[in-house]
Amino acid sequence: MNKFENFQSIPSVEKSEKEKEISETEIYPVVNTQLQQRYDRISTQWNSKAYEGTRRDDLIPKLIEISGVTDGQKILEAMCGTALLSKELQRLFPKCQIYILDFSQGMLNMAPEGLKKVHASVVAMPFPDESFDRIFLRSGIYDLPRRMQLKALQEINRVLSSRGTFTLQTYFTDEKTFRALNDIVNIKDLVSGQYQDMGKEEYPRYFAKIDELKQWFDEAGFSFDQVDEFEGVITYMRTKEMTDLGKSIWIKYIESLSNEIKEAIKLRTEPDGTITYNFPGVIFKLRKK
Repeated sequence: MNKFENFQSIPSVEKSEKEKEISETEIYPVVNTQLQQRYDRISTQWNSKAYEGTRRDDLIPKLIEISGVTDGQKILEAMCGTALLSKELQRLFPKCQIYILDFSQGMLNMAPEGLKKVHASVVAMPFPDESFDRIFLRSGIYDLPRRMQLKALQEINRVLSSRGTFTLQTYFTDEKTFRALNDIVNIKDLVSGQYQDMGKEEYPRYFAKIDELKQWFDEAGFSFDQVDEFEGVITYMRTKEMTDLGKSIWIKYIESLSNEIKEAIKLRTEPDGTITYNFPGVIFKLRKK
């Protein structure tokens, strides 16, 4: 049974300027089914070289170190994908209870055995309050629309213990790159046949500016430290998710970008013909206020 049957929809929790145009009673789905199907479809390829620039597995040791994990703790990796971080935790801390949560059953199927697998959404987690000593989320929160990211942070705060820590690895935009980087991702989704329907959101997947992230942390009840910045290297066309027609539409958009934007995101063409660009990332360590 799909776990989402218990969490079909949630009310909006954020009162942004955009929401002034949206009914207060409008309900948003917990799950973007098109995105869920996409991750189910690519789950067997997620650990491959095609996606390594997005995953940045080389950061896993740093995430574990700054979290302060000790053996015997109860840990959650939310939006875990194939749970490569939890695999390393399992090796280093065999006495920890490690839960992994993702909305993609395909991704969970690819995760290591011995972990407690939970098929659910990060915005409606089936755990009691203050369940976990440590929570990790890497390369995933931007898969939610803008308003749902705040909801996810509130939900993580709810299930984090009072003395626990939440370690977040994500990507962000700035004033110069906000429009282009969000368009690149969402246009790619559109031409890949991934018609996302998450209410009246301009961007079904949303990459926030870093100051916006910090504002959400505060609103969700976290104090936080910015630990580090890094860059992801994104090479979409190597993943073969787009049709030939989709590629031509996406390339036409890429070519229309200004030289200033192309330079800011380090847009280049690789020897194999794929188009690659860099995406700035950041690591935060958060605690309950």
